[in-house]
Amino acid sequence: MVSYNGIRDHQPFHERHFYISSQILDAQQLLADTIGHWGIENRLHWVKDVTFSEDFPPRRGGYAPVNWAILHTFFITLARFFGFRTIPQAQRALSNQLDLVFLSLYETTLPLKKL
Repeated sequence: MVSYNGIRDHQPFHERHFYISSQILDAQQLLADTIGHWGIENRLHWVKDVTFSEDFPPRRGGYAPVNWAILHTFFITLARFFGFRTIPQAQRALSNQLDLVFLSLYETTLPLKKL
């Protein structure tokens, strides 16, 4: 069990999360694994759900949702490579620089310059 306390929307909160594992871990290792898990959730899945609305895709059927998920993941990776603080900031900056985006797709032998 991991217990969280804090203030959210000016209101105190207390949450408990329960985890099941086949591994025998001490409290510090379990906490490190939990933090690592939520780091992935917050840095990738939350961004894809909120920024790209992947939970409610307008493109249905066939391979469209999978293809869009791959493109979204690529864009997130590209935005982080170029050092943008947020994904919307990267969207605004890179939307007018498609040549830079395509260059990063095709140029594998030369190091890319960061913006």
